Amino acid sequence: MFSGTPYLRVSYAETNRILPEPYQRVLVAAIAVAAIVLPAFGNAYLIYLLNLTFLAIIGSIGLNLLTGYCGQVSLGHASFLAIGAFVTAILANRYGAPVWQALPAACLVGAAVGFVVGLPALRFRGIYLAITTLAMHYAIIFILTTYQANFGSSATAGISVPAPALGPYEINGGRAWYYALLLISSGVVLFSLNLSRGYIGRAWVAIRDRDIAAASVGIPVARFKLLAFVCSATLAALAGGLGAYFMGVVTVEAYTLELAIIYLAMIIVGGMGSTAGAVLGAIFMTLLPFGIERAFEALPHAWRLGTTSYGLQEAATGVAIILFLLFEPKGLIEIYRRIAEYFERWPFRYRELQPAERR
Repeated sequence: MFSGTPYLRVSYAETNRILPEPYQRVLVAAIAVAAIVLPAFGNAYLIYLLNLTFLAIIGSIGLNLLTGYCGQVSLGHASFLAIGAFVTAILANRYGAPVWQALPAACLVGAAVGFVVGLPALRFRGIYLAITTLAMHYAIIFILTTYQANFGSSATAGISVPAPALGPYEINGGRAWYYALLLISSGVVLFSLNLSRGYIGRAWVAIRDRDIAAASVGIPVARFKLLAFVCSATLAALAGGLGAYFMGVVTVEAYTLELAIIYLAMIIVGGMGSTAGAVLGAIFMTLLPFGIERAFEALPHAWRLGTTSYGLQEAATGVAIILFLLFEPKGLIEIYRRIAEYFERWPFRYRELQPAERR
């Protein structure tokens, strides 16, 4: 008798639906329509920013599976992006491999390296695991730097990547890349949603909350930790390979520890352990530096600080992390949830009990 109500769950299937509320389906449909028609109205610069955002969404979802769901802190995410980019560049540039061969190969190499990097997670946790992944990052970057210096066109120019083609159709230009990246990033979002809602995602959450308790109820902790590293590295390599094709050149200088921190900022600001939070965090952290740049351009010429705006863009990442950790540790997705709950309960609002009243 209650199955027709939109907010009351009477079965596990209803609880596990991706978009259980009617307004969520309307909101997602509106966003999908806007995303499809946006290139017809947006300029080239806006399309370029959105393409960067789609690439960031793929990478941030990969890190969110590892850190947000499984609780394995990693400072080496940029190295997996670099692996995907370099494998794609080498196969496309030196061997002329088409995109449907280069990208899967990059994902396979990323998964293999992710498996190796994940082995220390079976013994370490917390800060010790973070330091281990940081050491792996520098080892991988050293190998790629050596390759670029010895086999690239020069030590700093990097490796050029030809535009990908599917049969007679070449993906070239901002709008073509927009629709390609929109399709791929949407698929990655759906993959993450379904993975996190299944038994794999529930096992990761159990390991994140208390791995000893997870092992006591029969969850193979080692297997699922390695699976989290493999999935994260695969998605990072996919983002790196797509980024190599999109930018047209790969250079190791782009994959620094700072980039890994930015990806950590994405899932912290967006909300760890939430696919929607990873998407929101990727959008926020990707567009934030460009927003600061536009704000400086809007100032009168006498008030501008020249190259200081670049330093402010760099500092904005750290400031955003600190502010969200202080005032909203659960990220942007928690702000959305509170707003949604407010309208769901309106006009039947209630005052939350104070700590003294709960006793």
